[in-house]
Amino acid sequence: MNMSISGERQPRNSQPPLRRHQREALDALADSVAEDARRSWIVLPPGAGKTRVGIEHAKNLLDDGHVARVVAFGPNTAIQTQWANAWNSHSSDAAGLDRKLTIRFTALTYQSLAVFDEDRDTTNSLLNELAPGGRELVDRLGEAGPLLLILDECHHLLDVWGSLLTELLDLLPGVWVLGLTATPPGTMTTAQAELVSGLFSDIRYSASIPAVVREGDLAPFADLVWVTTPTNEENSWLSGQAVRFTELITDILDPTQGTVPFLEWVDRRFLGTREQTVSWAAMSRSKPELCSAALRLHHAQLLRLPPGASPAEQHRRNPDAADWALLIDDWMRHHLMASEDPKDIELAEAIRRALPAIGYRWTRNGIRAGRSPVDRVIAYSAAKPQATTEIICTEAANLQERMRMLVLCDFESLTSTLSADVSGVISERSGSALLVLETLVSDARTTGLRPLLVSGKTVAGAPEVVSELRARIAESDESLASRLRVSEPAAGISRLEGPWNSRTWVPYVTDFFTTGQSQVLIGTRALLGEGWDAPAITGLIDLSTATTPTAVTQTRGRALRRDPDQAHKVALNWTVVCVSPDHPRGDQDWGRLVRKHDGFFGTDSEGEVVDGVAHIDSAFSPYEPPATELSDEINARMIARSQDRREIAGRWQVGSDYRDEALRSVRILQRTDHQSPERSGPTSADPIRNDEVSVAPRHLGGDPGHILPFGIRTATVVPWIGLGLVLLLLGVALGGSGGVVLAVIGLGLWVSLPVALSVAGQRRTDLYAKPPTVGQLAGAIADALHNVGMSKVGSESVRISVDARGDLRCHLDADARSAEVFALALDEAVSPIADPRYLVSRWSLPQTSTGARGLWERLQLGWSNAQQSDPVWHAVPSALGTRRESALAYSQAWDRWIGGGEAIYTRNPEGAGVLTAYRGTNPMQLASVLRTSWR
Repeated sequence: MNMSISGERQPRNSQPPLRRHQREALDALADSVAEDARRSWIVLPPGAGKTRVGIEHAKNLLDDGHVARVVAFGPNTAIQTQWANAWNSHSSDAAGLDRKLTIRFTALTYQSLAVFDEDRDTTNSLLNELAPGGRELVDRLGEAGPLLLILDECHHLLDVWGSLLTELLDLLPGVWVLGLTATPPGTMTTAQAELVSGLFSDIRYSASIPAVVREGDLAPFADLVWVTTPTNEENSWLSGQAVRFTELITDILDPTQGTVPFLEWVDRRFLGTREQTVSWAAMSRSKPELCSAALRLHHAQLLRLPPGASPAEQHRRNPDAADWALLIDDWMRHHLMASEDPKDIELAEAIRRALPAIGYRWTRNGIRAGRSPVDRVIAYSAAKPQATTEIICTEAANLQERMRMLVLCDFESLTSTLSADVSGVISERSGSALLVLETLVSDARTTGLRPLLVSGKTVAGAPEVVSELRARIAESDESLASRLRVSEPAAGISRLEGPWNSRTWVPYVTDFFTTGQSQVLIGTRALLGEGWDAPAITGLIDLSTATTPTAVTQTRGRALRRDPDQAHKVALNWTVVCVSPDHPRGDQDWGRLVRKHDGFFGTDSEGEVVDGVAHIDSAFSPYEPPATELSDEINARMIARSQDRREIAGRWQVGSDYRDEALRSVRILQRTDHQSPERSGPTSADPIRNDEVSVAPRHLGGDPGHILPFGIRTATVVPWIGLGLVLLLLGVALGGSGGVVLAVIGLGLWVSLPVALSVAGQRRTDLYAKPPTVGQLAGAIADALHNVGMSKVGSESVRISVDARGDLRCHLDADARSAEVFALALDEAVSPIADPRYLVSRWSLPQTSTGARGLWERLQLGWSNAQQSDPVWHAVPSALGTRRESALAYSQAWDRWIGGGEAIYTRNPEGAGVLTAYRGTNPMQLASVLRTSWR
């Protein structure tokens, strides 16, 4: 008998109007049908209505006779049910839920296809390994006639079912395929992108989370973080573990260790020797991680800057444990293990034995990170449930009865036994949803919020809460409720037990939570992290360790759905991060936070939509956590931000225009590292938040030769003097009133000359006694890129603003490609000089003295070209330095915007000498970071 979802179905014409992105996606699919392009891939965020798009596309293909049947695959039963319900609300015929495929629309799980025979022989074909049920489904798909396969949440194909479906589609060459996913394509690896391209071809349509929020179809939101540190007991243990690491590094840095000591080895490796030079460009391409570790070793003053290297934001910190592992691995594999000296072999063996104590191990492929007990302690610190409590208390005080908080954990309770080295520090419940529940129930501030736990095997809470849930179930299914019992409490927690499973209890728990009978729902990511909808959620607390783009997309999407009962809903996504300063690997949780936000956009404190941890707080770096002494200050900022949901919504500018594209931008930092916003400030005048900075060249006339006032040039000084002398002498000779006039004019010319020269000298000092502004540098780059055809726009599209911290935010208001090349060039131009092919000089003058001496100096400067005598050299950015023509274009733009000479080639003797003198210097004395902004 064919299974179906029962219930009333709305006529198709009673459905709500299609949203903008749904219409655009369907238009793109209609174009693919017109082109007979049978494989399409649509990317829409969670909550944007992918299911509606799939149903409408299926109906169109069915109505037009392109297909006779539709089969929608999803990753779990919850999503399978959603598809069936969606079809039933659109059509008069019911959806099927089994593998018989006898009706028009069937919803299945991927598992219904990928059922493998346990006794199978390993073959080259996954189809041949399917169990009988899976093989029967494949046969029916082949016999179903013209067919549309909808592959929902198709990012799962990248991990589990992709190869199998590739074989299946080869058997069904005429099949129509629609892939739907919420995972941004830019977050995929190369291998994943190749698999998706083979399955679906190119993306037919894509919309980002910010676009759907700006459109008003998802709730405005903010990503927030609560920074905590391990408990005293955990910190004590971590400190003991750190001693082992310190001892190992100290021994390795001992200059008596090894026939070639470690520091001597890295000198040879990255700086070269007299006999052998090192190409930093080639090495950084072939070994980028090792070279990054070397630059951080340079930051720690243990290595000179390698020739050609240019430290960037990620290199401005000391080496972490992973960097040391890479550098030691290189030393061991290329020297110690290759040496014939027994002492080197003995030293390598001693290092190998010491590695497990610091979370690493030696393999045939070198040093690799092992399962670190340190990371386990930090990831599941007992401080995290306490931090969760503080967040919930803050949210409850702000929203009161409207609060609906979801807490996501990795697991309900740990089933494996803890290793001996951490068993005395953390318990087997550490990191579990059960421990979070117990913490909330035992705290007088949160027990009244009636927290409830739901996982794939358990429903639990305080006894009275579980009893009320059973009573609620009885209102709609008294038979089921009668078979359920409330267990005896343990640690204040009871379970609702009986003959039911998660497919049955999740809807009841969701209703209980949505209606406010429980204001806090604690669940596992596997059950509630995907395919579960509860629009009433006002916030989420992420305690999970998953960092894959798929997991992050789905987790963040839980709270973003619009709630019809909350017209002005604003969602908060909290992440609890534990950081330990007492161990070199104490930043692992921060690294997870960085990966969770890499490629994902949100609004920052200035209202700009940016990716990465910068949208949580502009002071955050993706390369190192903030100082732990700032934790309370950071948490206070997060609380203050969370309490003003109106401001959060305002930052999203819902309803305003957008391009839905990501553009690279540059931030010029004008504060010290780890400085808080309250203590930081600009280096010049007090900025207005997002105050626009004008961009104008130094030589507005376009010709730096127009230095003297009234257009008088230095070359006219001699005629000027001569004319004055002639008039003076002529006036004296003529006498009378006419002669007096001529003499006065001649004398006036003589007197005006030093005045003019002094004014000219002062103007030159004003121009060249200080570095150019960032705006002038950006203008020269933009015009040069435009002149050589690398950008569609020039300096008129440079945008610079000052944020509340005094940092400059710079971007090119252009297409994504032009903005990218501009940002990279500007970042390079304000960074230390590395190994450019061309250098360009900047005119420079010292500040003049005061008094009579200063007047004489200004006279000299007005007369001469002293600004050209001692130039400052700058690198020509790589984008403009690959060809002489583009370098010349840059020098011409540079001359107008900044003032200087022609570019010189650093690969000839003259240029090489200048480069040697200036390599590693930072002529702008600035620090920059690259960011990606959404517009």
